[in-house]
Amino acid sequence: MRSFISNNPEVTNYVLYPYVFWDGFFTDEELDKLEEYFSSEETGKLTPGAVFGKKGEDSFDDLRKSDVKFVHINETNQWLFEKINTISVHINNYFYNFDLTGYSHLQYTEYNKKNDHYNFHTDIMYGEDVLNKDKPFILPRKLSFTLVLSDTNAFKGGDLEFDTGGPYIAAEQKRGRIIAFPSFVKHRVTPIKKGIRKSVVWWVLGPKFK
Repeated sequence: MRSFISNNPEVTNYVLYPYVFWDGFFTDEELDKLEEYFSSEETGKLTPGAVFGKKGEDSFDDLRKSDVKFVHINETNQWLFEKINTISVHINNYFYNFDLTGYSHLQYTEYNKKNDHYNFHTDIMYGEDVLNKDKPFILPRKLSFTLVLSDTNAFKGGDLEFDTGGPYIAAEQKRGRIIAFPSFVKHRVTPIKKGIRKSVVWWVLGPKFK
């Protein structure tokens, strides 16, 4: 059931897009504030991005080379989470209408060294949560979001590409653009050639698709 009222009720979006985007949700001042916030020690230190291993352990291999930090909601960033909640619901209602529950954290990512990359993968998280024996099930990630923080002139390479079975589809990136896509869509970030690509990522969970 849709959770909003449309002023154009005869128009319904039946298309399952591989990705969509939204511009202008954050002001330039807010983007400056976010870039400073996520780069600060207040949000912790960057660590190498890991891949969830077959045995439930984080592993590091050629699939992924980038630095990340995870940020949970607190009094300082509550305004950010509230804004992200708003745009996540709006994009989902407008384009996908998935049954969503929520998300618990943001991931700040830097591709800051030459050839940093993330090869093709999905975000959906298959299988049991073997790290949590008392609660071995996990809600699947259903809708993935990327907020681009870097100006496109700040890096070369680092293209966000989608594999839907045909020619790869590259999403145009620009500072402040929010790119959303179903978490089951294969995607990658191509190797960085120069500069630093900064982004904030979050994954909204929900019940199994049906």
